[in-house]
Formats: sequence, structure tokens, C-alpha cells
Amino acid sequence: MAATKRKSSSVNAESLHKKSKSDKVNKAKVESVTKSSKSASSNKKVLFGKVVEEVHDQGRRGARSKDAGDEEESDDDDEDDDEDTELREEPIRDDDEDNSMDIDTADQTVPQKNKIPTKEANAQKKALREERRAHKPNSDIIMPAKKLWEKIRTKELPKAERQAAMKEMMVLITGKVKDIIFKHDMSRIIQSCLKHGNEAQRNTIAGELVGNYVVLSKSMYGRFIVTKILHYCQKYRDGIMKEFHGSVRQLIKHKEASSVVEDAFSSYANATQKAALIQEFYGPEYRLFKSENKKSLKEILEQDPSKKDKILKYLMETVTGCLEKGTIQFSIVHRALLEYFENADAKGIQEMMEVMKEQAVEMLHTKEGAQVAMQCLLYATPKDRKAMLKTMKPFVIKICKEEYGHMVMLRMFDVVDDTVLMSKAILAEIIKELEDIVKDKFGRRVILYLLVGRSPKYISPQSIELLAKGDAIRASTSKKDAAIRSAELLGHISPALISLIVSKTQSLTSEPLACQVVFETMLHAAGDRKPAMDALLDLAAADPAGSTTGHPLSAMPTDRMYKMLVQSDYKAPLAEPSLHFAKALLAKISPFIGYHVLEGGSSAFVVLALLENPETAEDTKAQLSLKAKGASITTHKAMENLIKGKPEDEMKTVRLILSVLAK
Repeated sequence: MAATKRKSSSVNAESLHKKSKSDKVNKAKVESVTKSSKSASSNKKVLFGKVVEEVHDQGRRGARSKDAGDEEESDDDDEDDDEDTELREEPIRDDDEDNSMDIDTADQTVPQKNKIPTKEANAQKKALREERRAHKPNSDIIMPAKKLWEKIRTKELPKAERQAAMKEMMVLITGKVKDIIFKHDMSRIIQSCLKHGNEAQRNTIAGELVGNYVVLSKSMYGRFIVTKILHYCQKYRDGIMKEFHGSVRQLIKHKEASSVVEDAFSSYANATQKAALIQEFYGPEYRLFKSENKKSLKEILEQDPSKKDKILKYLMETVTGCLEKGTIQFSIVHRALLEYFENADAKGIQEMMEVMKEQAVEMLHTKEGAQVAMQCLLYATPKDRKAMLKTMKPFVIKICKEEYGHMVMLRMFDVVDDTVLMSKAILAEIIKELEDIVKDKFGRRVILYLLVGRSPKYISPQSIELLAKGDAIRASTSKKDAAIRSAELLGHISPALISLIVSKTQSLTSEPLACQVVFETMLHAAGDRKPAMDALLDLAAADPAGSTTGHPLSAMPTDRMYKMLVQSDYKAPLAEPSLHFAKALLAKISPFIGYHVLEGGSSAFVVLALLENPETAEDTKAQLSLKAKGASITTHKAMENLIKGKPEDEMKTVRLILSVLAK
């Protein structure tokens, strides 16, 4: 116990001694700083800054030591503190102009570093870079090729100079294309050679790569070369397709190669080549042995029905792998899927539906892909259809405007029983961009299908046949009557169509495709069509004298649409119920009927339709027997004078009107 106390007292004494020593060191530092600050005025700023920096550093070290909880200092720390008592000057940098010392002093002991001039430094860097490049393989080809490439790819380069540069380039790369093709920079150079070279030069490059197209297709940079050769070298297309044989199933799942196979299949392969590529989806035996005379899976199964289960199982595995790898957007996969749906039974279709029901929206841009999506909707349960509608909702406008995708919308209108869901998920999106859809070549067919169904006026016979094929299956997968479903959908879209005609009358009637929608809306829309009819009549009632661009009825296709509306009172297709459009129109244009007959051009056809309509024939004749506004003779007499002395093939509309008046 006594020994412990003596030891403790010894430690405390030693600590006090160290503390006293440390206080002396700090006092010496402060005195040194004070003395330095009283030295020559030319050194005050720099030396003061340095001293303050040293003191701050010590303060930070002391703070760290305190935070760490070190109550005792070691002998090594004492030695460091002794060394720090001497001021150490920081070397002055040549590039620090603000902090450099302008006056040399005897205390400045650290020499300045010699800085290498910029030009010399750059030259050294360049030499080092050239030396590194020289050690790389094929450096004697790559560097000269890059210089030529910069010249060849210039758009403004004259043809003769480009041809000369291409000759130099071919001297460099001929015989060595296979060695340099996998480098990203040389890949771009070879692509430019294929683009700007002549047929012989292109074939030279393609010939050197024969036997390597599968490997190139898997390369991040080489795949672009294969695509360019398919595009520019027709002579080698068949050879590239044959090199793919046996590897299609593997390549279509590959991140880089899948786009090359798709390009070959969709853009360059003929029917026989497409069949050979797609057959590898049917099973291992078709990788090596192709059915040359069979173009589809249906023909193969008709010849050997015993293979059906095995082929369909292998086909499903392959397609499922493509879905997992994210290559569902390719048309070759869509073709395989369509063949599966066309040949599988109901159970097999349901299994495939579970895999791809939420990915069907990704394949609507191709003909086969759209047909697959139509099959999915046809065979799906109400729950699956609801899931598909949700995935398609963000893309409704785009789907409506797709060349093939709009057919999916028509199938949707045929099979989905929940019309309330349809109005909220699909029709609500269509209404947001209704004007654009109405004016679109394919979009207007979606609206017309709701108005008139499968009319051959607007839908091709092939499309009608495709839709009709699913009617038998629809009877077992959809419960609601087709007529009731169509009426409910029409009821949801009609108010928006009528409102659009009221607000955009002139814009719609001046567009040929939109005129079709306006006409069918007036004939078949549900609800009150009077506001739309009044808007059309107001447009026709405009004073010709106040228009600088001509009267609306004088231009195509507006005149044709008004003529058809006049005829709809007595001639098929009839409005249901009748609009009595002819009477209302005659009342609006009667003050200017002379203009429409004599000067209106195309609007004379509208007057002729009024003459032929039983409801307005007599009133129109009476209007033509009166003097036109500001005229000295009747409109009838003016028409006779107009055709007098003119050839028979001129003024045909006026002659037709006169012939009707003569009866």
C-alpha cells in the first residue's frame, strides 16, 4: 500500500514536471513570435502568417489529444515539442504570386523549384503518349487510319478527295481488318469505310470477316459492323444468315447480338431465310436440319402432329427466356409468340398469358406483336384483362396512332365487359387528346369503330377478317352482349365528340380524315347532336364577301361532307333519327345561293344535293328563280349565260343543276 502511494506520488511529480516543461516551451514560442514580429517590415506579413499557422497547428494537436482523453504525455511527445520550438519556413511556390516574397532575405534558406516551361512540358507529355501508343498492337495502322478517317467522314469533302483517301485507307487495312475490328475507334473507322467506300471496297472488308460474324455480333463495337455489312453488302447477306444458323436461340438472348439478329430478320431476310431463323425456336433438331419447304410451324405440325407437344414446350421455354432477358420488343420473338398462340391449346395459352400479360404493351409496334396482344385480350380472364388495361393506360394515345397497335384497341372494345373501367382507363385518356386522334390516319379508325363498328368504308377486309376470327372465342370468354357493350362505349365517347365539333368546327371540317369522324358523329352519336349541327350551319352561313380565303363550302373536303349530310335525310347512310339537315342548311345559305352556284366552285355540289333532296327541291328551285343579291337577272338566267359558248366538258356542275331545273 505504501509502495503504491509512493508510485502514485512519483507519477504526479513527473506529470507536473512535464507540464512545467511544456509551459516553458509554449512561452518560448510566444516570445519567438513576438521577436519575429518586431523584425524588418518587409518580412512581417509572411513570417507572421507562418508563425500563426504553426501555433494553430499545435492548438489543434492539443485539442485532439484532449478529445482523445490522454491525461499523460509520453517522452516521444516531449521530444516532438522540443523540435517544434524551432520555426520551420514553408517553401515558396513559383506559381503562388499572391503569397510569394518579393524581397530576398538571408533567412530564406529553402531553394525554389525549377519549373519546366509549358511548351516543353507539353512536348514531353506528347512524346510519352506517342511512346505508349507505339507499344500497342497494330499502332502502325491505327494512327494513320485515324488521320485518314478524320478526312473521309467530313461531309463537305469533295467526292474525288474522299475516293483518294479511301484508296489510302484500304492499303492500310486490307488483310488486317480482322485484327483491328474489335477496338472501338477502329470499329467506327471501318463503319465509315463501309459507308463511303465503293462496292469493291465494301466487299473486300466483308470478305475478310467471313466466319467471324457470330463473334462480331456479340461484340459491343463489332455488332455495328455486321449491321453495316447487311445494309451495304447484299452479296454477303445470305452468308451472314447461314453463319447465324445453330446460334439464333443463343444470340437472341444476348444483349448485343439480339439487335443484329432482329435487324437481319426484320429488314433483310426473305421468307425462306426468316423461316430458317425462326425454326431454331422449335427444338434442337432444327438448329442443324432445316425444313426447307415449310414456312411456318403450322405446316410442320400438319406433316408430323406427334411433334406438337415437344415443339410447343421448347418454343415456350425459348420465348420465356427472351422475356426474362428483355428482348420482347423484337419482331422475331413476336413471330414465335404468334405461332405459339395459333397452335397451342387453351391450357397452353393460359400458361403463356401468366408469363407475358403485363408485357404485351411492349410489342404493339409490329404486326405479329399486335396480333399476339389481341390474342391475349381474347383469351384472358376478366382479372387478366384488367391488369392489361392498367399497363396500357399510360400509352393509350400512342397505341391509337400505331399502324398495328390501333387494332389492339378495337379488340379491347370487343371483349372487355367492364365498360365503366374502359371509360375511366381508356376512353378518358383518348378524350384528353381527342382532336389529335381524330385527325390521325390510324387514330380516327379507333373513334370510327365506336361509331360505326366494322364498316368496310374505314377498315380493310383483312382487318375485319382478323377481328371476326375471335368472335367464336369471345362468346365463351365475354358475357355481355356485343350490341349492349358497343352502345355503352358509344354513350361514353359521344358527348366529347359533340363538344369537339362545337369548339373546333372549322379545324375539323378542313381535314379529310377528321371530316369522316364529324360525318359519322352527326349520324350515329348518342345524345343531343343539335349543338354540333348548329355549329356546322353557322360555318356554312358565313358571308362570302367577308372572307379573304374563300368560303368554307368552296373547299375540299368540306363541300363533300355537307353534301353527304344533305343526302343523309333520304339516302343511305341515313341519320338515326333524321337530322333534317337540308332544310336548315338551305335557310342559312339562301341569301348567297347565287354565289355558291356561279362563283363558289365546289359549293355548287351542295346546291345540287339540295335540289335532289325531296324535302328541299321546290324551295331550292324557287331560290334559283330569284335575282341574286346585287344582280340584274335571276340566278337561273345567269347560269344559262355562264355556260353559253363553253365546251361540254366545262362547268359540269352548273350544267347538272340546269338539267335538274329543266325536269
